[in-house]
This record gives sequence, C-alpha cells and structure tokens, in this order.
Amino acid sequence: MSRDFLELYLKRVPTFFGAGDNYEDSEYVVFGVPFDSTVSFIPGCRFGPLAIRIFSEQISIPELNENSLKIADMGDVLQTLKVSVMLKRVKRIVEKIFSDGKKPIILGGEHTLTLSSLEALSKFTKPAIVIFDSHLDLLDEYLDSRINHATWLRRYLEKKKGVVATIGYRDFTKEELEYGKDKIDLMISSEEILDNPRNAVEKMRDFVENVGSVYVSVDVDVLGAIGVSNPTLTGTTYKQIINILNILKHKIIGIDVVEVNPLLDHGLTAVYACYIIGHVLSRN
Repeated sequence: MSRDFLELYLKRVPTFFGAGDNYEDSEYVVFGVPFDSTVSFIPGCRFGPLAIRIFSEQISIPELNENSLKIADMGDVLQTLKVSVMLKRVKRIVEKIFSDGKKPIILGGEHTLTLSSLEALSKFTKPAIVIFDSHLDLLDEYLDSRINHATWLRRYLEKKKGVVATIGYRDFTKEELEYGKDKIDLMISSEEILDNPRNAVEKMRDFVENVGSVYVSVDVDVLGAIGVSNPTLTGTTYKQIINILNILKHKIIGIDVVEVNPLLDHGLTAVYACYIIGHVLSRN
C-alpha cells in the first residue's frame, strides 16, 4: 500500500524506453557504460547512457511493440577511470547476460567497451561482427596507449574469432586501411554507400547469408552527427544504416551504441541512438 501511494507522486529515474528491471523475465538486458577516460578529443560520452535513456522516454516508435518485448534496464557499470577495470566489468556482465540466454544492449560510453563485449561473446559463440563507424579504430598505439577507442578493433583482430564487417568508414590512416584490408572480411566505405547504396546492401546480404548470428556495434559518428567526441564531415544516413540493419533482422544477438556525447548538441545524437536500437528491437 505504501509503495502504491508513493508511486502516485514520485517518478523513477529514466530507463531505456521506460523498461523495468525484471531480469528474470527479460529477453534483452540493457546496461550503460559511462566511461570516456581514453577519449582523445572531446570528453563527455560518459554521459551518453543517461542522455539515451532520457530521450528514449520521449520517443514513440510505431513498430516497437512494447507489450511483446521483454526489456530489463539494469543500470550502469560502476564508474572507474581505469580502462582495464572497465573492460573487466563489461566482460563479466556480458558473460552473465549471454550465459542466461539473454541479449545485451549496451549504451556507451566510448567505443573501447566493445572489445570486452566481443571477448565475452566469443566464449559462447562466434557471431559475425558488424561495425558502423566513421573511423577504422585500427591504430596499433595512440597517445602512448595500446588499448583505447582508436585501437580497440586492432586488439580484437589480433585474436579474431569469426568474421568482421566495418561499414561507413571515411576517416583513417593509410596504415589502418592496409591492415584492415588484410584482416577484415568486408569493408564498405561511406563513399561507397553514398555512391551506390543498393550495392552496399547486397554486399551485406552476401556477407551474412551463411552466418548464424550477428553482433552489431554502432559508433554514432558514422552518421556525421554533432554530438560525438570525434566528429567527421558528411556521413552515412540513418535510412542507409536501417536498410543494412534490416538484412540482419533476426540474427542479432547483441548490440552496442557508443560515443554519444550530449554535451555537444541538444539531444539529436541521443535520439538517433534510441531509434537505431528501437528499430533493431522492433524487428528482432
């Protein structure tokens, strides 16, 4: 009775699309990673998870049948300034989620977190990895560090398990491009998508045809968005990303959306993140 009375006057803190925290009955488990200690340009994506949650509660996606989706928002990873500690915590959480037969939805936070998510999943399965990013993140070392948001994919490829595709890249070094062409199974640049979007879709269709499952990682700077820590010009459109995601449909077993920096815009980038995840949920 007391709880019912208080709920008449008190509002809980924002959760992703208003989800509760019923882990046992959930199919999708949301958690945030408020970490940006290795960001090399504009800090602030540590506030990304909160911004995504706030704006998600103001959005209605017609295709998203909230009654049929079982989402639990379990909050954020405990904060730390050490990248090694953050990676260890993310890995343990994803291992737990996946071992319980559920699908992780991770709100970032800097892109480095994906390294641990993929390492955790590799203990159970070898999904195809589909990365949307304006950068290749294939530097061997950056700013005296070998593990950061500009090197994480290279660290993963050194112990590669399964096939990898990177979509929408346009900001890279020559050395990164050469390494990527040698190690990555499918590379589709932003320029290629803009020039021939239908061909890009067909390439992705061929890529996932014989794949059992897919993990998706979306760095929102792929959109050319303002609210990101390392902005780039032009970009892949939301519609172009959705057209590619539609091909993956029921194969997605996990997703992260990273690098949302709400300090740099008025929430538009967080809204993009909400719609991308909501689209995946509505069709998975």
